[in-house]
Amino acid sequence: MTGPFALALAGFAVVATLALLRARLDRRSRARRFFDLAARVELLFITLLLLTLVALGGVQIFLRNVMHSGLLWADPLMRHIVLWLGATGAAMASARMRHISVDVLTRILPPSLRRARRVAVYSVTAVVAFVLAVAAMRLVAIEREFGEVAFLGVRTWVVQLVLPLAFALVTYRTLLALFLGREPHEGIEG
Repeated sequence: MTGPFALALAGFAVVATLALLRARLDRRSRARRFFDLAARVELLFITLLLLTLVALGGVQIFLRNVMHSGLLWADPLMRHIVLWLGATGAAMASARMRHISVDVLTRILPPSLRRARRVAVYSVTAVVAFVLAVAAMRLVAIEREFGEVAFLGVRTWVVQLVLPLAFALVTYRTLLALFLGREPHEGIEG
């Protein structure tokens, strides 16, 4: 087994190992404080992104309506900020187990089979998220070959790196929830 498939399989094994190691550290108070701090930093980052988007949008509206001008780079930057907000928001939702889910099986299955359902659903979710991470990484590689500029000299592929990172983080956090035995209403941080 060689080539891209083996590399992707190795990548999934690395993410799963990291999630398993993190699950083992979950009960240690020092580690817990670190993971809580990481969750607060993530929330701060998303907050700063949102504030930047609102402020930049307000400046653009003012410049266009009052000054009859605008910042040429602001619209592409705002589009990419929306991309970053969506991707990082999805990663954060997976940490808090607040992501979109359609889980009819929970209502239908008897309580004795809920653990098996959780293992199956989380496993499939992790695999799909990882496949999306690999596909997003391929997109970034293709964009890198084209070398297009998104705004202010920043290459498009650089701002698109958030996609594979966010999908890898969703994979990691889904596996972490699986290893910790968490149900969707029991969020995890960090």
